[in-house]
Formats: sequence, structure tokens, C-alpha cells
Amino acid sequence: MRNFEYLEPNTVAEACGLLQRYAGEARVYAGGAYLSIVMKQGLLQPKALVNIKKIRELKGLRWEPAEGLILGALVTHHEIETSSLVGEKFPILCELEKEVANIRVRNVGTIGGNIASGEPLTDLAQVFISLDARARVRGPSRERVIPLEELFLDYYQTSLADDEILTQVIIPPLPDRSGIEYIRFSSSSVVDKPCVGVSVRISLDEGRKTCQGARVVLGCVAPIPMRARKAERVLEGKPLRPERVQEAARSAAEECSPTSDLRGSEQYKRAIVLTLVRRAAQCAYERALTS
Repeated sequence: MRNFEYLEPNTVAEACGLLQRYAGEARVYAGGAYLSIVMKQGLLQPKALVNIKKIRELKGLRWEPAEGLILGALVTHHEIETSSLVGEKFPILCELEKEVANIRVRNVGTIGGNIASGEPLTDLAQVFISLDARARVRGPSRERVIPLEELFLDYYQTSLADDEILTQVIIPPLPDRSGIEYIRFSSSSVVDKPCVGVSVRISLDEGRKTCQGARVVLGCVAPIPMRARKAERVLEGKPLRPERVQEAARSAAEECSPTSDLRGSEQYKRAIVLTLVRRAAQCAYERALTS
């Protein structure tokens, strides 16, 4: 690891200014769960680290009736896991956080770092996308809010400019008569990165007989978390009979583009996607029926 400058801004505007000054040669530092590893491995050697941990406006989580759940970029995995507010509004997030890495990582790792790193083997992103989450991004001269799925471009690549910072993740209230399920599968141990992660959200019509809206989001089986849009169209506007759920699961398995690696072959991962989508859709449907 080569020498670098260590900078501690007190505001988002100051942090963006420092990133702009270093023109792509600086990196944002928060929990360091990802950044410290790639720096030690020599894969990334920035001239400066911009430590944003002292910026108060990036901390905390709150509920706004009009916008929904607002998570500051410095909110840690453990904060989500133990938050009574998150447990009330989106219990699925508390449930999944219990399976993320280990308690040491969850204590320091932040959601902003998790998302902004573009890490392809992760859990949070696909659940956020299935909840129609948005990302608030700040730069030196402007602020923008985009669908979270638009943040991801490729392996470890996002649409964040060199001088931009992810400041918040905004999750709107769930539509009425909705249910969501997330299932992760790891081929080695429960604390390992997932081999496949599937999030399915189902929203029903007023009679609770027809699928009014669906989100099927797949993780770890493409360069970025991806929506299986063909599978969603199979479900939407129709009663959720077992054969239709099975058809959607097959479609999702065909849409994804997994690569063979230590966690399994391409064929193996497609088979896992098929099984998990079917299970998650059925569970999400049952939750929607009782919501």
C-alpha cells in the first residue's frame, strides 16, 4: 500500500470539493469494509482518502410520510438490523441484515459504501431495487435523485462521477396489499458472499386475486443486480397460480447471465435462480394476501 493523503471534511460540499480537486485520484472512505481490502491487495492506490465519517448530514435514518424511509449513507448494516423503525416499516431489511457477513463487518460497514462500491456479490442492492428505492447523489454543483438500479453499470462500476457522493437511499412506502421476500443462497458458509440472491415483491389488486405489480430482482448472477423484467411481465395482470409462478421462475433463470466460478457453474446458478424465484414469489404472494 503506497502513501496517501488523509482528509476529513465536515460537510458534503467540502467532501465533493476535495474529490473534484483530486480529479479521480481520491476515494471516499466510510466504514472501510471494502476499500481497505482492495487497497491492501494493491488493486486500488488512491492519492487521497476522503473520510466522510464526521459528516453529520450523512448519518441517521428517519421516516417521512411523503417520501418513505430515508437512510443516510453512513447508516451501518447493524443499525438497520436493530432499528425498530426499519423493523416496523420494512422488516425484510432487518431479516436480511442478520445474514450479511458477520457482526464485525455489520458494525462498521455502511449502506453507502456497500452500494457505491458496485460490489456484484451483495444482498442489499436487490432488495432496495425491488422496493423501488432511489439514490440521492450530491456533487460540487448539483444534486440528483435517481432510481437505485440506475446507479449500477458493471462490475465495481457505478454512475457516480469522480466528484459525487451517495448521500441517501430513499425507500418509498410499500403499495397496499404487497408482500416481499428475499432469499440468499451461499454454496460454502452462511457468512460467505451469496452465490445467488433473489428478491421478489408482489402487489395485488383490491380483490387480492390478480397480481397488480411485480418486482423480480436477481443478484450475483450478472455484472450488476438486475431486474428480471420478462419474469415480472409473466406475473403482472394475472392470477398467481403455481404454473404461472413456475413460468416466471423459468424466465428469470433464462434472463440472468451467471458466470462459472468457485461458487458454482453457470448451469448450477441458473437452477438455483429458478428454485429461489419460485419460493420467493410464493412467499411474497402469501404475505400480500394478509397485508
